[in-house]
Amino acid sequence: MKSIKYLLLSVVLLASACRKDAPELMNPNESRMANTPSQVFEIFWRAMNNTYVFWDIDPTDWDKIHDDYLPRFWELDALEIIETEKLQELYTEICENLVDHHFSLVIINDKAPEDAETRQVAVQPGIDEAMSRDYFHFYFSWEAFEACIAKYKGAGRISDFVEGQNKDMYACSYNIDDGIIYLYLSAFSISDAKPDDPEDTVMEAVDNYLRLIQETPEIKGVILDVRGNGGGYLADMQYTIAPLIDEELLIGYTRVKEGLGRLDYAPWIPSTLAPAARHRKVEAPVVVLADILSGSMAEMTAMAVSELPGGCVIGERTLGATGPLMDNYAFSYSGQVNNPYMTIYTSTAMLKDAKGVVYEGVGVTPDIEVLYDEAAMESGTDVQLDRTIEYIHTGR
Repeated sequence: MKSIKYLLLSVVLLASACRKDAPELMNPNESRMANTPSQVFEIFWRAMNNTYVFWDIDPTDWDKIHDDYLPRFWELDALEIIETEKLQELYTEICENLVDHHFSLVIINDKAPEDAETRQVAVQPGIDEAMSRDYFHFYFSWEAFEACIAKYKGAGRISDFVEGQNKDMYACSYNIDDGIIYLYLSAFSISDAKPDDPEDTVMEAVDNYLRLIQETPEIKGVILDVRGNGGGYLADMQYTIAPLIDEELLIGYTRVKEGLGRLDYAPWIPSTLAPAARHRKVEAPVVVLADILSGSMAEMTAMAVSELPGGCVIGERTLGATGPLMDNYAFSYSGQVNNPYMTIYTSTAMLKDAKGVVYEGVGVTPDIEVLYDEAAMESGTDVQLDRTIEYIHTGR
């Protein structure tokens, strides 16, 4: 999955001015001496103990992890050669129940055999959990996606079709059934688009969506398709949802850590979205079409749309990777760790929706469940999109 980035709303940045100095805290990003597997484990355990933001909801007994696994790493200290598979097994067990579905851990095995196929331990418990669900699927092929669009076009249902792409994302927008405005985004990287670059055409599709919102005489509904979208910039809501509202929308609340203890949290801070400078209040249904691969900012989009009077989520329960990410220690004691021994990719903040629900490790459950049908998709029938269009037309 591509790197997922988050920008918190400006109100969150106020927390940086309130951070207290803590000289007794050793920044886990700083280099320190570690010559044995047990020492590397201790660095990892302490880094997570101080910086992981989900300890109040995570089922993992972190103290028991330390007591149970440190002796097992001591046993490895005396070995001259350690199979990477052994370290992989240990760290997979340690991390398997962590609720942070952004979380990934990479550790290099310096004692691997010279002919080892890999020296890298890589753990992603969130992906493992998603793959264990009975409805897990990989994303459909672009050929199938294009075949479905061609089928709609052939039936005369699509007008004003525009697509665009760059190295980070693909986007397309159109009007279907004379009044349903559709926008697909493979990632939320609109804010990084470069319209002056002839190879970057993302804004052509986004601008077409914005134009359709303003100029369509009667909007029957809006579809924001985030299937397979792993996330990106919160600022992209200025292009997707902000044009549809005429008053400030409460999206949810974020919380970071402000001290050394596992539960030393800062207050919850509201995240709100103001209407775009050029907006049109849409009272017709606004639907987020999501699937199991929709994560991070895609899930936050589903949360935000759910707060609209006509908001609805259709598709599959999402990935469950909702915590915002940014550089560790920029303004809090939580988040990512990079040092000579490991990279810990983990959320900087916890997020809950406007009703107080935390979706981390679980995902957003759709209002209407429609599972992906690969065979239908390959034949040119997008059952999830068809059901979304049906909902907009019928209200059920």
